[in-house]
Parts: sequence; C-alpha cells; structure tokens
Amino acid sequence: MSVNSAVFSDLQSINPSAIIELFTLQLDTALHGANTIYRFHAGSNLDANGKIVWAGNDYLRFPIEASGFAFQKGQLPRPKITISNATGLISSILLSVNETTVGNDLTGATVTRIRTLAKFIDAVNFAPTTVVTGTTTQTVNDPSDVETVTYTVTVVQDGNGVNVFAINGTQRPVLTMKRGSTYIFDQSHSSNSNHPLQITSDSVGVQTTTISGTAGSAGATVTYTPLYPFAPSDVRYYCTTHGNAMGNTITMNNPNTITETVNVTQTQQANPFGTPDPNAEFPKEIYAIDRKSAETRETVEFELAAPTDLAGVRIPKRQCTRSIFPSIGTFVQ
Repeated sequence: MSVNSAVFSDLQSINPSAIIELFTLQLDTALHGANTIYRFHAGSNLDANGKIVWAGNDYLRFPIEASGFAFQKGQLPRPKITISNATGLISSILLSVNETTVGNDLTGATVTRIRTLAKFIDAVNFAPTTVVTGTTTQTVNDPSDVETVTYTVTVVQDGNGVNVFAINGTQRPVLTMKRGSTYIFDQSHSSNSNHPLQITSDSVGVQTTTISGTAGSAGATVTYTPLYPFAPSDVRYYCTTHGNAMGNTITMNNPNTITETVNVTQTQQANPFGTPDPNAEFPKEIYAIDRKSAETRETVEFELAAPTDLAGVRIPKRQCTRSIFPSIGTFVQ
C-alpha cells in the first residue's frame, strides 16, 4: 500500500510533523443490533475536552494501547488492542451486543486504525487566534489634549452680602471643562465649612464625583471627571446646603481629535503546523475483532484479525476447477 503523497512528502522533510493515531470501532447491525461507530484516540488532547477532530469527525480521548499493527508479507498480523474500562463503557457495550448475539463480545466488529500528521488535522483543534487583516483610519481624542486642573475654592460674600464660591479668587466664574479631563475642587480652606460643593446637571441630575474629607477641613477635595462623550452639556457647580446661587454654570467642550491608522483584526482558527487535509493519511489498517481475549474492571483486551483471516474464510472463496472452467491448465499456442 502506498502512502498519501502529502504525507510522504512531509515525512521526507527535516522536521516532519507529529503522527496522530486515531481509531474507529464500528458495530454490525446483524451481529450487534446497531451499526454505531465509536471514534477515539489515545494521544494528548488538543482542546479542553480532550477530543481530536479529523475530517469533521470527533475522536474522543480514551486510554487505549495497540500492538501488532504492521504491513507485512506472508502471515497476516493479528494485532491486539487494550481499551480502558475504568468508566465501564466497554462493558456496557459488551452487555448490549450480547443481548443481540449471545456471547458475541463484539466479534465481527470492525476496528480501523487511522494515522495522519498533526499538520493535516482540522483547524478547530486549535485555539482561536487574532490576525491582522488590514488597516483603517478612525477619529479619536487627541491624547495630548487632556488636562488635570485644580481649583482653589473659598467662600466669600458678594456685593450684596451673600455667600458665594470664589474659584481661584474669582467670584462665581463660569468654568470651562473638557470631557475626558479631570477637575479637582480644593475645599480645604476653613471658609468652605458647611458649604460642600457638588456638580449637577439640569437634565440628568447630580454627577458622579469623588469626595475626599469634609469641606472646610485639611485635604478636602471634590474631583469631577466628565466622561467622554457622555457628560451632559448643562452642568453647574453649586452648594449642596445653599443651592445654585453660590455657584455658576460650566461650559462643556469635547477634546481635540486626531485621525489615526489602526489595524483591522479578525479572530479565526487555523492549524499552526500546516493546512488541514482530510485525505492526507497513511493507508487505513482495517481489522475485525476475532475475540475478546481478556476483561477486567480496568481494561478489556481484543485480538484482531484481517477480515480475510477470520475463522472459516478462505481465499479465493470460490475454487476454480476444470469442471467449472474446462480451459484451466490448457496451453494455447
């Protein structure tokens, strides 16, 4: 039997791909009551649940030991396979088939050994990877157009004798902010006592701020970071005790933008060793179970035979004799 050309070519390379060994066990309806196919492998798993996918079929990881498989002239090999019975799966299969044919013990079931190379198995065996498929441009905030501003807050009386906030010495100024920047109101001056500052929006209410300490005490601050692009435009600062009259409005702007080139990525699965090929395999080795040779709680052993080597089968099945073919043995000039 010849080896598939793709497999042969890889085996001749300096660093050939690893050999993947797979098995199928196919029942016979007449003998076993069903034609179920069980697919399994004994090697290391390639994904979380321990299966290997080959040619679109799932081969489950299952402890198995195989010996005696060979391509040879003369006497046909009679391999053996020893399969783990730790889960009781094999015993349950035996019980099921023996209900159809008493004492069958899977005799006549077909065992096929399939061997391929890791570079040819399906891409779904491998973890998804992110690959760059191209580039595009997008408009983003200019990272350099972000600021952190600290305001010194005091409470003073205006010309009418009314308490108001003074920001950096200016009474009730209209402030200008940028979405995405951070603004810290320092209320550690004692004049802020009983005058906690807060930020609110006329349309959506009090904004999220970080308050440290108590207004009028050392280290007291109110930090406001208007989110881009969600921060509302109608915001103001005010006193939570005495209302809006102590503060004023805030003009909200967006930061400057720039155009940048970014990668376009795509998540995909691929075989990192090569290109999947469902036809790239060694010649299939097909045997039939001749008998169950051993069974324990831990393992079940089967002896295999070539289908033509089973008891009672001879080749050719029909003998060629002169009574059927009179010309046999006749020399024709």
